[in-house]
Amino acid sequence: MAKYSCDKGEEDNDPSTIYKVITDEYEVINTCCIKGLTAMKNDNKKIHLTITSPPYYNAKDYVAYKDYKEYLDTLKIVFTLIYEITENGRMCCVNISNILVQRENRNSESKRIPLAFHFVPLMEEIGWKFIEDIIWLKPEGAAKNRNGGFFQHRQPVAYKPNIINEYIFIFQKPSKFLIDKVVRGYDAITSLNSKVADGYERTNVWKINPETKSKHPAPYPELLVDNLVKYYSFCGDLILDPFVGSGTTLISAFKLNRKSIGFEIHRKYIDIFENRIKATTKNDNATNNTNDKDIL
Repeated sequence: MAKYSCDKGEEDNDPSTIYKVITDEYEVINTCCIKGLTAMKNDNKKIHLTITSPPYYNAKDYVAYKDYKEYLDTLKIVFTLIYEITENGRMCCVNISNILVQRENRNSESKRIPLAFHFVPLMEEIGWKFIEDIIWLKPEGAAKNRNGGFFQHRQPVAYKPNIINEYIFIFQKPSKFLIDKVVRGYDAITSLNSKVADGYERTNVWKINPETKSKHPAPYPELLVDNLVKYYSFCGDLILDPFVGSGTTLISAFKLNRKSIGFEIHRKYIDIFENRIKATTKNDNATNNTNDKDIL
């Protein structure tokens, strides 16, 4: 099993001394997600929604996989555990992108690994039902420049576009009932407070600027997560992020009156989350959604 899974980054192997941040509204544990999710499964805990972005295959801060297959195998373990603790009919939102592997020297080529297109069948093998593909479109200035050589010589077959998109895939744990039953399962006040306000995204292409001030190597923007929280959960629901990072999922959940739980192997990122959550104000009314967007 890959080192990320459970051997790298934990501050202490003694469960009684693992660092935790626990309140009535959010919980973060300094442990690997496989251990954390297994504990939730054993305790028969259930969640209503997952919002996450798995660590990149070649991210040095997290990864020690011997090869790409081991990376996919580890993702399958994680999302199988998530499937098992998710309430029937509820969603899992995964931000993911195809992998760009830089060339090692001038005599080699860069390559792209189509992770996004491998990930969907992996999830379907687990049992997840594919629901939506949302395109996160970033400004061109946010992309690594792959166009320099082609710009100079303009020769065919050497064209390489700058990559300005990532995916948010939406999956559902199948159920024997229609989604209407989930909606009807909430009382009138909760439904009212959870109602999505005007200004919501009407297409599957979301033009959102990336986060640039984070100390985490791969943060996703708060606006993107706010949207997912609003569109796929109700006030009071429990939201999971197995790869907490600097805590954007938990920040959005707290702000929008949802509860949350997550796991992070690096204590330094939990410290960042704690500082962020102290500066976060909860919405008095979850329907008071602003139309102001940090968009292109």
